[in-house]
Amino acid sequence: LKHKTVEEVKMVEIDGELVGLCREHLAEWSDCSDVEGCDADSCFDDSRANVTFEDAFGWFTDSYGKEDDIEEELFDVIIMDALDPDQFVEIVGNLYKDNKFVDALFNGLTEDGVFVIQLGEADHSTDPGDDMGQSQDVRDMKNGLESVGFESMHLYEEGHSHFLAPWSYLVCFKDSELRANWYKTSAEIEIELHQRLHRTRSGKPALSSFDGPTMLSYQFPHRNVEIVYCRREDRPWECNHLMGINPEWSSIPLSHTEARKSTVGDFAGRGLFAATDISADSRIDMGNSVTAFQILPSSWSVIESIFALTESDEQYDYVRDEISSVHTFADGYGFYDVKLGTKHVTVDSGITTFCNHGCNGTSNFGHKKETEDTEMNVNLNLSLEDLEDILNEDYLVFSPVTERHLRQSLTIGDYFLRNIRQGEEILCDYLSFIGDPEAWEVEVTSLRRQCSGEIMGEIAKYEFDSDDSE
Repeated sequence: LKHKTVEEVKMVEIDGELVGLCREHLAEWSDCSDVEGCDADSCFDDSRANVTFEDAFGWFTDSYGKEDDIEEELFDVIIMDALDPDQFVEIVGNLYKDNKFVDALFNGLTEDGVFVIQLGEADHSTDPGDDMGQSQDVRDMKNGLESVGFESMHLYEEGHSHFLAPWSYLVCFKDSELRANWYKTSAEIEIELHQRLHRTRSGKPALSSFDGPTMLSYQFPHRNVEIVYCRREDRPWECNHLMGINPEWSSIPLSHTEARKSTVGDFAGRGLFAATDISADSRIDMGNSVTAFQILPSSWSVIESIFALTESDEQYDYVRDEISSVHTFADGYGFYDVKLGTKHVTVDSGITTFCNHGCNGTSNFGHKKETEDTEMNVNLNLSLEDLEDILNEDYLVFSPVTERHLRQSLTIGDYFLRNIRQGEEILCDYLSFIGDPEAWEVEVTSLRRQCSGEIMGEIAKYEFDSDDSE
């Protein structure tokens, strides 16, 4: 009710007597008297509050159990605070394993809906895997939520609940693109809070335990969550492949490479070359590869919007002059992905950013592929659904390992596919850099035209135009 955007809050609680006791003896928990946008001292009495006393389990199942027979209005957000799922109580297990109830929760949300649930006390580093002991119900519940269609789930911990221990919560997005909201910057969150929160009559902050920096801490699950997740008997693959740099990998220093004019074509610009013989399976300067320059979804969206505006209206030429170098740098040297929700950009911070595309399957640096697809023979007409499955195959609906290590894993996975001789140009496979399904046809077509010498790459074109204007 502190948010201007909230039109109605519906509370379904089975125990009306308990609510009455809370209103009387814990009145500060539902005190809205200091919120300018509220029309009652008690939040329960606000005109936007709709409080009903009945079994929420039965109400949701009856109201939203059949997707094609829903008469109730859909929710933007559902927050569930039932019995702790990590406790050995029979009703708890039944509640979180009931497929009809989980289906009803999913059906009761809008397409951009969000489901939030508390998971009990936060994990300890000594806890067993979540596929055994009292954590099994939590694991089963996550599996159930994923099976009905939630596309992205995130776990965070909060220590201000006054439960004598940090408490954990699970946030589930119906649409994976909503991950972009989860990964917003601290500044964006602060601005949105300022715009959407009602002011208080006392002048005190409307929220006592949440702000932009707090949200940043939620974006990366606690290390203990990762530890417990990876203790599963069937150890998840990402626990072996995404948790930092493998000390057994061979890594060559940057001095073993050099940048100079590329040999792949007149329009190729700079290229990356071997300054000495390099063995197959080696990686380049892994220690610094994790310092890649990254532009998060919301920031890239702003840059693209401004850039598009300057292209359509001459009065913004001065803005274009300022932003075009940033846009071209990211677009030309970086690679796109949508694993953080919507399109975002990663640019290697070292010399590897000069690695050119190996046309017609001539790449010698990257990772082994199961197919022999090149820019010339790959299917341009794959459906959006097929592309999403291919390009996001390594992103799981729920994985604290992926969340903790995804950004650095985007830049440390490539290695030399064969032995490289001194002086040989190091070539990448730009097909693997196409992480945005909606840009597939445009990007592949551009690679084809660059490989056939019809057009320049983004960087070469920018530098050519800059030299021509001078």
